[in-house]
Amino acid sequence: MKITILQRPGQYTTKDFTLNLQKALQTLRGDLKASIRINGFSKGGWATISVDDGDSEILTELIARSQGQARTAMGDVELGGVYEGIIHGEEAGVLGVDIGIESPRRVIVRITPEVLRAQLADGKVLGVEQITRDYCLFSGIRTTVRITRFEPGSRVVEGWFADNEINRLSVWVGSHMDRILVTDCFRHEVESAVRRAKLERDIVAVEPITLTAHSMVCKLGTDAVGLIPKLGSILRKRELTPFVPRRILARCRPW
Repeated sequence: MKITILQRPGQYTTKDFTLNLQKALQTLRGDLKASIRINGFSKGGWATISVDDGDSEILTELIARSQGQARTAMGDVELGGVYEGIIHGEEAGVLGVDIGIESPRRVIVRITPEVLRAQLADGKVLGVEQITRDYCLFSGIRTTVRITRFEPGSRVVEGWFADNEINRLSVWVGSHMDRILVTDCFRHEVESAVRRAKLERDIVAVEPITLTAHSMVCKLGTDAVGLIPKLGSILRKRELTPFVPRRILARCRPW
């Protein structure tokens, strides 16, 4: 069985990324009787994998859930469908989410300013840049969207954040625990930086978002903004962004 997943090298060499992805997949396989082979990368840079032998169907499903499945063809997408994606970035007030479409041409799912304000700001007329910054909706972060407008003959695909994404944000905000999100970084590098900065008592967990994006959960009452300079001096050239629940509650909406 073949699957294309929402994981790509970014700033890493193909060799380094493939080695780390292989380790992650072998850990996921555990005692299942199946073989995994990384075939290479799609036109959009997504990793393509073959899973064979006895437990291949089970393992393929586990990989899709944990790593995210890319929908590489327009024919794989339908109106009302819910799909995982990677945030592409914000342009002219529109947030782009890449769910993997690259055939017959690349298409990015658009989340309009009206949708962002409705779902994340209680309809307040806030700037899109402020909303995306407060919620850490920046390039490389994994999310889930529901398709609300779909024109197969064009490049127009629009969506809302799916219910499970809204639930995730609700849990994050409701915990009242700050987080630091980091991209273009393997997990062992993040954990090493926490140790080197002597922040083990301030950061209680490192949660994976993708293979190269992670959420560092701060101890209740710890200010994420204050920790970023200490980590940034070690994780150089990486994007470190604070997720601050009290800021979201004050400026965006109650959760």
